[in-house]
Amino acid sequence: MKNEFKYGERVIVYGIGKKDGKFYKDKPGKVIERDIYYKDYCVKFRDETEDWFEQDYLRKPYKKRKGKKII
Repeated sequence: MKNEFKYGERVIVYGIGKKDGKFYKDKPGKVIERDIYYKDYCVKFRDETEDWFEQDYLRKPYKKRKGKKII
């Protein structure tokens, strides 16, 4: 199965992180790792913090979210 986001790709995070349960709203970051078993992505932010997110909480910078669909 193909990854939705490649390593080193910039993403926008809108959701709850699994590491500390913090909510991120439209925060830019970079994908650094993907868990094969759980299919989660590890995102690194500008302030050098890292957190794990499900694929539904990530989007590419130029795609707009409308309802539950990504256009």
